[in-house]
Amino acid sequence: MRTNDFSRALPQGRAESLFLGCNRYRSPWAVLGQVRRWPKLARALKRAPGYLWHRSYYEFPDRIGLVVAFATRDDLMRFARTPEHREIMDWLVGAEPGSTEGGRNAPALGGFIRILAAEEWGYSNGIYRAEDGTLGMVDRFTAVDGETTGPAT
Repeated sequence: MRTNDFSRALPQGRAESLFLGCNRYRSPWAVLGQVRRWPKLARALKRAPGYLWHRSYYEFPDRIGLVVAFATRDDLMRFARTPEHREIMDWLVGAEPGSTEGGRNAPALGGFIRILAAEEWGYSNGIYRAEDGTLGMVDRFTAVDGETTGPAT
């Protein structure tokens, strides 16, 4: 069912903004430094207004990533301004407190952040449908560029 009501969906399905990031670390000691600092940031994250869900991931041998679901983009951006987030970012890039420039001996060699936004509508099935518990396929695929309607499923 195509819908814009995700009120019965899992937290990540209710999110309007999704953070995706990953850092590559200089050494195993730097990875351990991140693991040691994570609990403080995780506590702040879970208390943050608009926080819905998160998962961390590890990619051997030297990458740690994070996926976080927020109710809105503003909630995500407000969390980025917290002292706990700033502290870990300063450590990651080797910046002196209050500086925006990183040091040559930063624990992180590099990383990326992507902020993903949910479309106004999406699809839901079964128990995740706010309208009813029907389980089934949509009749047509979503139209892509150059199409007025999508093909039948």
